Amino acid sequence: MANSEIQAILTQLYQVISGPEGFTRDWKRQQELFAPYAKVIRTSIDSQGNPQALVLSIQDYPENFQRLVGNAAFYEVETHNIIESFGNIAHAFSTYEAWRDSKKTQFIKRGINSIQLYNDGHRWKIVNMIWDDERPGLIMPAKYNPSTKTQSIPSSHPIV
Repeated sequence: MANSEIQAILTQLYQVISGPEGFTRDWKRQQELFAPYAKVIRTSIDSQGNPQALVLSIQDYPENFQRLVGNAAFYEVETHNIIESFGNIAHAFSTYEAWRDSKKTQFIKRGINSIQLYNDGHRWKIVNMIWDDERPGLIMPAKYNPSTKTQSIPSSHPIV
């Protein structure tokens, strides 16, 4: 039962941020998927190749997303996941691809969201999410990407 509930949360998570140009994202719905104390962490590498992380509260994420994506079309879809749970805790490694269009002809990036969840006795909520994108020198292992065709990784892409 837990895995189906968690899968529903993951599906909604991607739906919240995905849409055509001018799409009004449902940030209120996103807030409902996360615990109020949740953190989201965007990882990347700087121009010298050093790891860096931007840590945001779930309340600050919408403004940051809007600053990076604005009203542009953006579609992020889950292509695979591995969900594990024990008692009231769960973890999902959720592989995603991002596209500039709903027909998936304009590839942006691919990566993994590492998502921790907690069941408060009533429902599952996301408590933390951290992600990283493929890039030159970092290619996703097959176990996280079993059913997806290989895309060429752009040398530069927006960090969302």
